[in-house]
Amino acid sequence: MIPSETEIFYLEYPHHPLDPRMRLFHILVLFTLLTTVFPAQPLPAQSLLIDGRFADWNAVPAAASDASGDGGASGIDFRMLRIAHDDDRVYIQFDTGTEMLLQEDNTLQLYIDTDGSAATGQQVHGMGAELTWTFGGREGQVRYDFNILPVNHAAIGLTPSPTMTSTRFELALDRAAQVGGQQLISGDSIRVKLVVGEPDGDRIPDGDGGAVHRLDAPGIDPPEQISLQPKAAGAARLLTWNVLRDGLTDRSRQDAFARILTAVQPDIMCFQECFDATAGQVLLFVRAVIDPPAGRSWRTLKLDQGNVLITHFDIEDSWEIQPGYRESAYLLRSPAGDPMLLINAHLRCCGADEQRQEEADGVIAFLRDAKSFDGRLTLARGTPMVMAGDFNLVGDRRQYETLITGDIADNTRYGPDTAPDWEGRDWTDLVSRHPRSPLAYTWLNNRSSYTPARLDYILYTGATMDIASHMVINTAEFSAVALAQLGLQSGDSQVASDHFPRYADLVWRDATSVEDAAPAGFRIAAVYPQPTRDALHVRLDAAVRPVTITLHDLLGRELQRADATPDIRRITFDVAGMQPGLYIVRVTDGRRIEQRTIVVM
Repeated sequence: MIPSETEIFYLEYPHHPLDPRMRLFHILVLFTLLTTVFPAQPLPAQSLLIDGRFADWNAVPAAASDASGDGGASGIDFRMLRIAHDDDRVYIQFDTGTEMLLQEDNTLQLYIDTDGSAATGQQVHGMGAELTWTFGGREGQVRYDFNILPVNHAAIGLTPSPTMTSTRFELALDRAAQVGGQQLISGDSIRVKLVVGEPDGDRIPDGDGGAVHRLDAPGIDPPEQISLQPKAAGAARLLTWNVLRDGLTDRSRQDAFARILTAVQPDIMCFQECFDATAGQVLLFVRAVIDPPAGRSWRTLKLDQGNVLITHFDIEDSWEIQPGYRESAYLLRSPAGDPMLLINAHLRCCGADEQRQEEADGVIAFLRDAKSFDGRLTLARGTPMVMAGDFNLVGDRRQYETLITGDIADNTRYGPDTAPDWEGRDWTDLVSRHPRSPLAYTWLNNRSSYTPARLDYILYTGATMDIASHMVINTAEFSAVALAQLGLQSGDSQVASDHFPRYADLVWRDATSVEDAAPAGFRIAAVYPQPTRDALHVRLDAAVRPVTITLHDLLGRELQRADATPDIRRITFDVAGMQPGLYIVRVTDGRRIEQRTIVVM
């Protein structure tokens, strides 16, 4: 089976019967096409992003292809190998034909002849491989003549993706890496080969010599440099950060945290791993570091075992999604009156696939409940929703698919599937990258055998929210000028935590763009603030005809009146001077009536 519809080869036979010898010749040609190394082709002008998604590789020509069904007992059946480069890195993408975890339980090996000479390095598969990397063992070695040097991922800048199970993988290698005082990738070309289950497993390419890639040929475009941008007008800046074992209260790391928070100036902060630190302690630190906008104050909540929310938005309600797990939800209201449901999550790590699946299922069940009319909470239709935090997706891909699509694994326990976004859409996975690198990882520990990983996610409802600016804040990649302007130090990100902070500027989209399950007429989205003493705002959710909004006392006497059209969905009443007590807000379009009880102080 040929791996991709875009890479099918055709042999057209004439309508008359072929001579048997000609038929054999055509079969041999086809077999050669399916198993050989492809000649080098010009690369398109583009850059790649190592993020565990592969659409950007479609324009990169195949370096080698492999027929299906020859994987042997290894379970891995290679399909395609692609290679690219820019001035800083070599990039490799390959298909395994079978879903697998790259860094566990496999014998997959990568051989690279880094100087283009078969006479140097380890003599294997008709090539001289200076670098050998064993994925399942998370270890490598570099061989110069008779000198064999063990290497870890940090020594060669190895960054693979994704961290969860997949049938496709990609990786980057640092072209400037030096091992044993020598430049590792030193020639004008390299040769690459992947092998599994020797001697009877699969390999790509099948023949000796590896797939040749010329480094002196034009490469792909370098990534565009990005910087920490001022917050977009009307946006809310969200920061998510695993602070590594109560880092915000660790005096040895507080200066690094303070400089980054001061530079970012977030409106909403989702912190994880505040295990022993209280919400009050985290709040005291944030207050000492950054001021909220004028007229606002910082608010905090800690509902579960380690997640802390800090924001100057109003916190109208909150829920612990599943007791015993680290998933907390908050209904927030921006100073402009815009609502948002936010989930701050820190899913179980490492081999806890079963628990992570329960956490993912529980989140989708909570969102289904939030969008219904008789659950723990009822959101106004089109309310933007965001889930952020350390998701620890290092095992079965099923957990990611549940979160993105709403496909619950345990329907008996968690109920029917439901799309997490409005309009029956999947959640949008916001992928950010580093300032200068085409890398999306958010966790790095050079002393660990595990390679850098994209663990920290921001998911959002693309039907009701846009993103103005976002990035992974790796201060080591900031220019000296940017560091000085922002008051940062190059090592701040890694001094603070092994997780890099991420930020995203969230922009509310008009709720009328949401078309599923629209109620007839109108719905009251919010009446706020509560209680109030000066102004009372009434916000309608997608009125489709003119409505009248009235304010009454408890005897039913009308005190104030306002009219709204489908283009005007927020009305403000002046309640200053009214007697403290209970009042009623009533909305009608002449066909139906909704009302809310409010408190004037």
